[in-house]
Formats: sequence, C-alpha cells, structure tokens
Amino acid sequence: MSAITTEPSVLEGTWGLDTTHSKIGFSIVYMGVAPFETSFTDVSATLDAQGLRGTAKASSIDVSDENFVGHLSSPDFFDTANYPEIRFEGGELQRDGSDITLEGTLEVKGTSAPVTLTGTITDPVEDPWGNQKLGLTLEGVVDRNKLGLGWNAPLPGGGSMLADDVKLTASLVFVGASAS
Repeated sequence: MSAITTEPSVLEGTWGLDTTHSKIGFSIVYMGVAPFETSFTDVSATLDAQGLRGTAKASSIDVSDENFVGHLSSPDFFDTANYPEIRFEGGELQRDGSDITLEGTLEVKGTSAPVTLTGTITDPVEDPWGNQKLGLTLEGVVDRNKLGLGWNAPLPGGGSMLADDVKLTASLVFVGASAS
C-alpha cells in the first residue's frame, strides 16, 4: 500500500479554472423518490500548492423554473440578496496516485461547515495551443442544516420533502500559468 502524499510538482504555480469545461453542482434527494441535481453557471476557482479556493454566484443556480429560482434565492435557501456567493476553501490536496482527498470549509449564507472531498486528479497535459491543463473531479457530502439551509416541508405520509444530506460534485479543468 502506498502512502498518501502531496505531490507539489503537479501543482507548481497557480492554476485558474477553465469555466467552459468545468461544472460545480449538488444533488439532494427530493420527496424521498429521486435526487434533484443542479449546478451553478457563474463559478471561479484557483488551485495551487496551498490548496483549492472557489466561489459560485448563488443566484446562478441552473434551474429552468422562474418561481423555483425565486424560492432558492429567498432567505429560505441561499438568500442571494444578503449572501451573493457560496465559498469553498480547502488545504493541500492529499494525493495517492490519481486519487485525492481534500479537507476544506464550505460557506453558505455566512455559515461555514467542514467538508471532506474525494476524487481524482490528472497530471498536466499540453493542449494544441501550448497551454497546460489538468483535471480534478471531487465529491463529498454535507448536512445542509449545518449551513443554514434548514427549510423543509413535511410529507403527508411522513418524512420530509428534502433530505438533510447534500452531495457536492465538481468536474474541474484548470489552466496553468504560461511557461517561462
């Protein structure tokens, strides 16, 4: 069994998010029948040897129903008027081959909760235009109540409309600084 190590050589310099080829989202079980999945369209992130930092504009949630967007933007959920951004800050990536673990803090509505994300990372590759790119996939679970997202409604037959656990997902492509 190999030891988990941080391999800073992969993360030399600062890597910026390629927003066209990246997706940051979440899913939550709705009414006990199926996960509701969505993502945010206005996101940013940087990755370096110290870790991963990112934001999502809370009002950029990708939902096609205007009334639903209004509810998600209200104080019941993201309260976008008072808290326009969702933030993540994680420390160094702990790497074992292509597998990674990242301990971090997620902040929603001014409330923070620890979260452990796991996933994979690729080694950098050069694209046809001379840019260095690498891929990072992450997922983890957080209790939404710990983030001030406590709205729920009881179901007539018992249970609640929304589960407590939220699955966080990210499929990220980063672009490295130009070679000197």
